[in-house]
Formats: sequence, C-alpha cells, structure tokens
Amino acid sequence: MKNALVLGGTGMLKGLVLKLLDEHFRVFVVGRDAAKFSRLETMAGARAPYLTFMALDYHELGRLEQWVAHLQLMHGPLDVVVAWIHGEYTGVVETVDREVGLYRVSPWDLYHVQGIRASVSSEPKPAVAPNCRYHRVVLGYADVGSQTRWLHHEEIVQGVYDAVMKRRDAVVGTVEPYEGRPG
Repeated sequence: MKNALVLGGTGMLKGLVLKLLDEHFRVFVVGRDAAKFSRLETMAGARAPYLTFMALDYHELGRLEQWVAHLQLMHGPLDVVVAWIHGEYTGVVETVDREVGLYRVSPWDLYHVQGIRASVSSEPKPAVAPNCRYHRVVLGYADVGSQTRWLHHEEIVQGVYDAVMKRRDAVVGTVEPYEGRPG
C-alpha cells in the first residue's frame, strides 16, 4: 500500500482524498477543521481505516514536521504529497520535503497546487531534495463562451488527480489571458 499526504484535504481536495483511497493509498490529511474531517471520514465509508487526520494550521511548521516524521515512523515513507499551499504559508513545501527525505531514499512525488497567480509569477520552484519529483499544478479558470468562471470542486479534483496519476505538472482549466479570469 502506498502512502499519500494531502495538505488541505478536508476542503476543496476532499474528492482527491477519496480518489486516492480508491487507488489503494493510505491517506494522511492535514487540515484545520476536525468537523470537516469527520464528514470526510463518513464519506470514505469502509475505506475510513486507511484515512488519518491531523488538525493543524500549515504555518505551525514545527508541529507539521513532527507529525510527518511520526506518521512515517508508524506507517513507512510517503510516496506522494499533495500540498495546496497559499502564498502566506512559506516554508511548508521545504519542511515536508526535508522530513520525507529523512525516511525515503527512492524517488517520491510532491504536487504543489497553486492558484492562477503562479502562472504569471517568475518565482522559481522551491529547492527540493534530488529524490523529490516536484510538480506544479496551477489552477486556472473555465472559459465558457463569452464568460469565464472559477473552476468547480470536481474540476479541480479531477485535474489534480490526473496530474498525480500521470506524474506530471499540470494547468487545470485555462490561465490565459490572465486578464480574462473572473472578477
């Protein structure tokens, strides 16, 4: 059984957590809301024993580091990390990369889910260990004829899931023209 960590898995990415369970992953979820996790656990049904939750805020890097170390000691190294990290949470990707690197020698995949601003940013990818395959997944918008709209949950989940299953970077929706994004 493979191990996956999903940061932000009780909100927009809860559908991804369920899809990873369907793919026979043991899934560890970091989020701020235990009530949302309880609902996710109910949705998981018989797969719930393969689902573990840690209630914490990403900016608590010390707690995140300890929890990632603990879960790997208990369940083995992580194979996949999906991190929906907003700009104000600096250091999260590097912290997770460092902790996974302490327990894993073989290659593993990190999917950094970012908003549309990443499509116009000149920010370089984070410095990660050589065995970390870093993938950027940029969330854009839907162009529906004469209008645009933000992506629905299902579109986001499917786009991130496809990136994980194909081990690749991805743009979900469209990002151009940047000025065409919904207001």
